[in-house]
Parts: sequence; structure tokens; C-alpha cells
Amino acid sequence: MHPQSGEMAGLDQAAAASAHTLIDVHGSLGASAELRSAVAGLRSVVRDSWLRSLQLLGSPANARARDLDQFEPLAAARERSPLQRVLPVLDRLLVEPARDTGLIVAITNEQGRLLWVRGDSATLRRAERMDFVEGADWSEAAVGTSAPGTALASGRGVQIAGPEHFAPAVQLLSCTAVPIHDPFSGIAVGAIDLTGDERAVGPHSLALMRAAVAAAEAEMRLAVLLSQHSAQPGVHPEPPATADTLAVGRISTLGVHRARLTTVDGAPLELSGRHAEILTFLAARPSGLTSGELALRVYGESAKEVTLRAEIARLRPMLAERGLDLVPRPYRVAQGLASDAVDVLDLLEAGDVSAAVESYRGELLPTSEAPGIRELRAEISSTLRDQVLSSAEPATLLRYLELPEVAQDAQAFRTALTVLPPHAPARSRLVAKIEALES
Repeated sequence: MHPQSGEMAGLDQAAAASAHTLIDVHGSLGASAELRSAVAGLRSVVRDSWLRSLQLLGSPANARARDLDQFEPLAAARERSPLQRVLPVLDRLLVEPARDTGLIVAITNEQGRLLWVRGDSATLRRAERMDFVEGADWSEAAVGTSAPGTALASGRGVQIAGPEHFAPAVQLLSCTAVPIHDPFSGIAVGAIDLTGDERAVGPHSLALMRAAVAAAEAEMRLAVLLSQHSAQPGVHPEPPATADTLAVGRISTLGVHRARLTTVDGAPLELSGRHAEILTFLAARPSGLTSGELALRVYGESAKEVTLRAEIARLRPMLAERGLDLVPRPYRVAQGLASDAVDVLDLLEAGDVSAAVESYRGELLPTSEAPGIRELRAEISSTLRDQVLSSAEPATLLRYLELPEVAQDAQAFRTALTVLPPHAPARSRLVAKIEALES
């Protein structure tokens, strides 16, 4: 495998390598202060996973994939998994494009067992030497931090690059994984993983995986509905739809006063303030929100669920016209809903600060006063600022300074001034801006 590049090859992997060195020298460090200091540079999702892995395994030396065939034959585990229904969808969207690219796709069950591993033949052979094979247990309890196991443990899409893996034998791999949920119960039934070299954790890999998972969840839901429909006497269902015919929506919320929803079916739809807020929350929580959770985010402590239900009743037919199904218990968009706000958070989580700045168009729904929007707006804005200033990369800093919300941020301008080359043309403009702010 090739070494990682960009932000993910910097502080996070250096901190992981340092922590591995400490453990090699001192043995199991548990959750000691020395180890916590060593992993301080890791992203929070990786740091939390490392600490869980140490509690479960004691040391990276104990991390190894287990063959679970003695507990349940692989064929039986596959037959029991609802993901067998969506293999054609995942083959079309992920496996076929991965062939001859150095990437492989793995599908796990809810416990982290690899049920299917497909893709580039050369990478499959290398992965076999690390026990990344069908039937093996890749949960955190077996191998520690890895994308499929950590995605299931954290309940979110994750990217794990090189030395961020807990098991030293796996550090030649990098991977992106996203949990996949039962579209009716919202319970995780497995994870979809993309493994290989640095391309497996590229800036768009997580968005690609989320889109594939959304299509697979929609296909699962459709299969259940069709089976229920065909079970009714005298009913002859239409031929099943494929993932290509299913609409996946996207909401644009950054730097706009009126959010816009786009789907593959129909023209873009300009949303009202309340509908934009509701869809923003559902995009940020693909597994769904209860009516109480959603009402609290929209209206705050004085929330009345009856008011929320009235808004949902107006929103549902508008979405249905565009091929999107807003289902209850919990509320979620069955076909999947992407958003520019989630994209930026994913890029920041992946450590791709430059791409995050490029994708960030301004504050999230800047006129909204919904408590949940204010909280999410502050999270995105502050996380972006912290990572931009700590990365201190000149080109990224200069793009960031063009944002309206940064116009009065003297510290950001001073940081840019300290990292620009002595004769950079932008220095005089930055000096003038700082003087104006300080006066």
C-alpha cells in the first residue's frame, strides 16, 4: 500500500504511531495519562475507539481477526442477514467500480463479521494476509480500531488511515465504513466498508459510501413493502424498482436564506424555514429522530409535538411528489437525504480541511433561530475555524478569510500573516485589515 497524503497523513497518524511506540515499550498502558497524552492528536472518533480497544484487548498485540465459523457457519450468517437482498445494488454502485482500482468492498453483519469481501484481486490477496477475509470477526472486540468495527461501535461513518488502526498488522490498509440500518426499525444490521490505499480515505469516499448505503436501505425497504403487497389476495405488484429509479434527495443549507431541495426527480424546491430546519436535522441523523427529539430541536424546551406533526403533514406530500418518503417512528427520509452541512462535517472529521473550506459556503441557515440549528451552526463554524487555524496552510487560510463570518476575526488574519511567505502579495492586504480591526 501507499503511504497516506494530506491532512490525514499528519497529526493523526503521527499521534497513532507515537501511541503504538509507547505501548511497545511499556506494554499495556490501559487508559493511563501517558497514553491519553500520546493520543491527544487523534481525531475524537479514533481516540475514543483506541481507548475502547485497550479496555477490550489490553494491547495491540492481542488484536487479531477471529474465524467465527465454529459458532455459526458463514453460509448461515449470510442467509440470516437482510443485506443479502441488496448485494446487486452494492455490486453495481461500489464493487464493480472498485475492480482494478486497488480497492475492495466488505459487507459486515451487525456484529462486525465480514460476510462478503469483493473487489480488486491484488488487494484481496494482500488483505487475506491480514485475515481480512469472509467469515472473520472485524469488530472492535477482535481487532480494535478499524473502519467497519468502529463504524458499528460509534454508529457513524468513519475513515481510518494507516497507523490509526489499533492492530499493527493492519496499518498498511486504509478504510472508510458506514453503518447500514433497517429502514423500519432504524437498528444497525451491518456496515459497508471500502478498503485499500489512500484512495479509500479520499475526500469524497465517505460521501460515496453514504450515498450507496442510502440506496441500499431504500432497496431493503422496497423489498419488504413489495413482499407485504404481494401477500394480499388478488394483488399483483408491479415489477420491482431498482436503486437507479429511487430518488435520493439533497438539501443545500450553507450560506443561504432559503434552503433548496434537489432530487433526481423534479426541479429544485425552495423550502420554507421550518421545512428546511426539519430536513436539516433528518439529514444529520440518517437513522431518524423521534417526534420528541425533532420537536425539541425545532422549537426548544416549549416544544409541542402536535405543532411538529402539523408541519410534517404539510412537508410529507411535497417530498412524495419528488420521490422521497418521509416515514415516522422515528422520522426519517427512507431513500436517504444528503446535505452540504453534513458533507463539511464529514470532510473535517476526515481531516481534509482544504476540501471542507471549498465546500463551506457560509453559515448554516443564518436566519434560523431553531435551537438545534443554532447548535449545529456553531459546531460547524467553530470546528472549521479551529482546524483551519491549527493547520496553518496558507492557501486554505486565504480562502477561509474570504468568508463573511470571518471579516471581524482579527486572530484569523494574524495567523495568516504569520504563515505567509515574506514577499507574498497578500501580506499588505492582511496588515491593513488587522490595523483596521485593531483600531
